[in-house]
Amino acid sequence: MKRTALLLAAAVLSLTSRALSVEEARANLFAARAAYTNALHEAGITNTPRRARQRVKTSTAKTTATGSGVLTKRQQSFFENRRICVRRDVETMPGYVISYWERNGKPDTIGPAVVTNALQHLAGAAQHNPIQELAERYRIASTNFQARVERVTAALDERRAEYVQKRDAAALPTTKALYQAFIDAIDNIRQRMGVSDE
Repeated sequence: MKRTALLLAAAVLSLTSRALSVEEARANLFAARAAYTNALHEAGITNTPRRARQRVKTSTAKTTATGSGVLTKRQQSFFENRRICVRRDVETMPGYVISYWERNGKPDTIGPAVVTNALQHLAGAAQHNPIQELAERYRIASTNFQARVERVTAALDERRAEYVQKRDAAALPTTKALYQAFIDAIDNIRQRMGVSDE
């Protein structure tokens, strides 16, 4: 109890010495509550408020550690006792599916350990995956794009060959320079498209 009184006095002194932020005040309040509750437990007083007892219960329940993380006892019990299908057999009885179920690594004793279901053939509509449809659409678009690139490249090659022929046949140097400018422009376009020169 003396320690609790000292903690409360220290909290009061710290409050009067400077202004606290909301987070600091909240932290001080929680520390004072925890010290008070601990002092009551040390003194043997067990009639603590119901909320404090409940808080202690839930905090200890939440910290029950298992191999897969922090679970309460109820959650741990659920995961240990859940029913798991370990095998499905379609060969022993043609036309039937035999499912084998276990609980805690042993054949299930609560529900049926072996379930036999008759196969039924159902006619239904095909289910489409939107991601696969989008991938197919992009594949078709890229195929169309490649075809367009090939057509444009063929047209540019044809036009370039024509300009080379006209440049070589031209008599005036200005005409030759003009056709050479056209050829250079076509080469620049092909380079930007990523098409190499033959």
